[in-house]
Amino acid sequence: MNDRLPRAVALTALAALAASCTGGAATPAAAPAATQPATQPATQSATQAVTRTAADWRYLPPPAFDGVPSVPDSAFVKLIRSGVAKGDLPATAVGTSYISADQARKISIRAVPQHNADPAGALDDLLRKEFPKGDVRAHYTDVDPGGRGGAMRCDAVRGDEGTVTGLCFWSDGSMVGIYGEYVLGTDLGVDTTARHTRDFRVLAEVPS
Repeated sequence: MNDRLPRAVALTALAALAASCTGGAATPAAAPAATQPATQPATQSATQAVTRTAADWRYLPPPAFDGVPSVPDSAFVKLIRSGVAKGDLPATAVGTSYISADQARKISIRAVPQHNADPAGALDDLLRKEFPKGDVRAHYTDVDPGGRGGAMRCDAVRGDEGTVTGLCFWSDGSMVGIYGEYVLGTDLGVDTTARHTRDFRVLAEVPS
């Protein structure tokens, strides 16, 4: 379950996001006992009472998040642009980076605005595309998606030097996205990463 992903898959969420945060490839950290198997569909919380459409939200990331400034021309953002230009990523894919001045905290997000009639199904599709073999998908745990609704799954992945990056995948009626965060000297757990992802979504998903 700790098979290292090759650098050749750098446009996938785990490699691109975790590598942008830690500077290297990454493997899933040890899965918590409560991790749900990959065969189970993503669940949607009670916060999703309102059915969302593509017109509900648009992606507009803030110039800073949690005190960390955005870096519009980071290597990660350029990688996403290149992937779109080459047709490796959807045409609507957008990359966003936040990097602290001392490089101790790095946040990378890949968002793809699209209409999702079934957010839970769209999240399952996203995970299947990113991890077609299924072994890595099994590490991702369903979490509360928060006020923007939809479905969300999170995990922690271990980098080349033992660093741990928190990763969350989300889907709602307006987009799918992946949030990755690394903090030097800190092993971000699922709960912390999920909370930060929810906070980011509230700021970055704005009414159309």
